[in-house]
Amino acid sequence: MSAHESEWNLRRLSAGELAAAEAARVQAHATACEACARTLRGIEEAQSRFEAEVPFERFEAGVEQALRRQEREAASRPPPRRWVATTVAIAASVLVVVLVRPLMNTGADPGAIVSLNRIKGGAVAELRIGGGLGPQREAIPGRPEALEYGERVMLGYKAGTLRYVAALSVDGIGEVTPLFPDAGSSVPVAPGNGQHWLPGGWEFTGSGAERVIMVLSDEPLPVDTLVEATRRAFARADGDVERMAELEVPGAQTHWVLQKP
Repeated sequence: MSAHESEWNLRRLSAGELAAAEAARVQAHATACEACARTLRGIEEAQSRFEAEVPFERFEAGVEQALRRQEREAASRPPPRRWVATTVAIAASVLVVVLVRPLMNTGADPGAIVSLNRIKGGAVAELRIGGGLGPQREAIPGRPEALEYGERVMLGYKAGTLRYVAALSVDGIGEVTPLFPDAGSSVPVAPGNGQHWLPGGWEFTGSGAERVIMVLSDEPLPVDTLVEATRRAFARADGDVERMAELEVPGAQTHWVLQKP
């Protein structure tokens, strides 16, 4: 048994993501262990600074502003490639210090917390929630996350060696919505190795569960192919959006389950 709690456990404690018994155990250890207490204080102070300096609305607006600036720049010069205008917010990515989770596959037990294993290409992904009355937070892949009224989500990634990105969602009645892009094929990832954010944010309407899926791939995937793969996965799960397995498409996937109010 380790003499100290892992930083991952301390981050989950700070975010309120541990079950009551586990939270009590980790908190008791952090209270008695100065090293872990110091790490926990650092985590909490960093989150407080982040929320004070970059409210979710400003964060979202910064992504949109950077995207519009890129569109203006692309319009003022001969475009070297088709999708320059859709590359995401390099400037916005340096404004924010965020907790990035390794991109993960959902396994046979969607209710379990997925192990943090880096997959093909060293890709990572993040779904961040904000815009409501509560603090900003990050959803954990494979574990349902409750949304409050008025909250929105933003999707970010580090592509590693993968070259194309797309995102979509499916609700409890099986309605599939392409999020990015809304038609065509998955688009080239933004240049650079840093964290990038998909443009805009999404507020999911209705109630019940909504599964959000990000797919990073070596080659572009048609949006229609991703939509049909999502419908098949929904059908194989007998219409239970919380128990859907991976889509049968190439590439690296991350799945989040959100519980709408």
